[in-house]
Order: sequence, then structure tokens, then C-alpha cells
Amino acid sequence: MDIIKNPQFDFLGKARFFVGLSLVLIAGGIAYIATQGVRFGVEFAGGTQVIVQFTTSPAIDRVRSAVEKVAPGAVIQTYGDVATHKVLIRVAGPEDAGSETELDAAAQSVRRALDQDYQDNPVVEHSTEIVGAVVGAELRQKAVQLTVLGLLFQLIYIAIRFKGGVWGVAAALAAVHDVIFCFSLLTIVGYEITLNVIAALLTLVGYSVNDTIVIFDRVRENLRQRRKEPLAKILNDSLNQTLTRTLISNGTTLLAVLGLYLFGGEVLRGFGFTMVIGILVGTYSTIYIAIPLVSWWTDYSEGRKAPVAKAAL
Repeated sequence: MDIIKNPQFDFLGKARFFVGLSLVLIAGGIAYIATQGVRFGVEFAGGTQVIVQFTTSPAIDRVRSAVEKVAPGAVIQTYGDVATHKVLIRVAGPEDAGSETELDAAAQSVRRALDQDYQDNPVVEHSTEIVGAVVGAELRQKAVQLTVLGLLFQLIYIAIRFKGGVWGVAAALAAVHDVIFCFSLLTIVGYEITLNVIAALLTLVGYSVNDTIVIFDRVRENLRQRRKEPLAKILNDSLNQTLTRTLISNGTTLLAVLGLYLFGGEVLRGFGFTMVIGILVGTYSTIYIAIPLVSWWTDYSEGRKAPVAKAAL
């Protein structure tokens, strides 16, 4: 099935504009993060997460009104199936909290506030998860390490498979572009960086690289059959030849994660948002980051070899 019949788009001809645009947007995102900081979830920042179950369906506004008196800035959202009447309450712990007893005090305060200010819909059950600041810092470090290792192993695999380091570096840089862009946008929009968001970012690293490998594989096939043609033309033709596959594959995935974002509830909202943006940015980076880098580096390498060959003659 061809969505676009015999496409002949000049992707590489517009690559410089889009690469420049990406550099500007990423620089702006990094500057925003550096000045405004990042909102880490309880898992990373340390604090208390309380899940309370009410007798009947709770009014979130009343829950928020009660909790704000004892824990200003707490994150309050429905949890799980609406029919279970559960609410998730995240309270950031103080930076100087040194024990679980101090952190548990926040959970007790929340429970007492709900008992006093929402007596007509009492809490029948609650659970508490406490994350200390030290544990949160370790989780942040491990999340960064896991992302870096994933990119490194993918770079090595692609370099070996396609017999050239430039292919692995191009795919890795495109994935780094996607992660930085998504992370910056999450911070600007105001989403917390939670374990769910980190899982989405790692998923997107694999998805973006997989999308890039599909096009690289088509390039490799074309290189065997069209040895005398310029690499830039082969790269551009390969993008056009795989365009229908890209639109169908990424389009159907986008519809799935868009449904997750719109209807998955507050708990999965950050995960869904990351996946939606990541699918769009991952498709873009394959076309306008990874492929142009291969083309430019090859031209640069051949340009350096030419004077050496002439000097030898």
C-alpha cells in the first residue's frame, strides 16, 4: 500500500535548515532547564506518596483543598480504576529530612487533614511509599547511566552492522537529540520527571534507533546495486522509498500513544505525552539528523582524501 505514489522529495536539500532549527530549539531547552530547574517526582526528589481509598467517589477539588492546608504544592490525581475511589497524593519531602519517621509525618498529616475536612466521605484504606533524598539521588544517577549505556551499545552495534562508525554515531546523535528535546519540552510544559517518564524516554531511544536502522538498511541495499551514484542521492532515494513504511508504522504507533495520553488518566499522562512527542521527534530526527550527518561526514572524508591522492600522483 502506497500512501504517496512515487515520492520524490528532496529531504537532504532542506537538511541544513532543519538541523539549524534543532540546534536552536535544543539550546533554548537546555537554557530553560539550567535557569528554571527540573520537577522531579517523589521517586527522584524524595518524599512521600500516599494512595487513599474513599468510601464513595471523591471530589478531587475537596481533596486538594484539604491536603493544601498541610502540604502546599502536593500533586493530587485519581489512581487506577475510577470505580475503586482511589486518589494518589504525592508530597515532596524536605531537603533536610534525615529519617523515614520525618518523611512519614507528611503521610500522617495528609490522613488527618482528610479525616477532619472530608468527614462525609471517609478514607477506608491507605498505603504509603516513602523515598528518601539519598535514594532519589541514586535513582537519578542510575537513570542517566542506563540511558548512556543504552546509547553506547546501540552505537557499537550499528557501527559493526553497517561497517562504519559514522552510521552508529549518526543514529546515536539522533537519539540524543530526541531525548534532549523531549526532556526539555517536559520541563517547559511542567510535567514531573518520574520513573514512568524515564521508561518512556528509554523506549523512545530504542524506537528512534530502530526507525533509523530500517532506512540505513535500505541505503545499504541501494549501495550494492548503485555503486557509481553519489551517496547523497542514494540516501535521499532511500528516504523516499521507505516513506510509506515510515508513515504507516509511525502513524499507527502515534495513534496508539495519543489514545494513551488522552484517555490513560493522570498517572499515565506524563508517559503518554513523552511517547507522543517522542514518536514525532524520532521520525523527524531520522530524516533530518541521522541521514544528513552520514552524508555530510562522507563528503568531508572524501574531500580530505582527494588532496592526498593528488599529492601522491
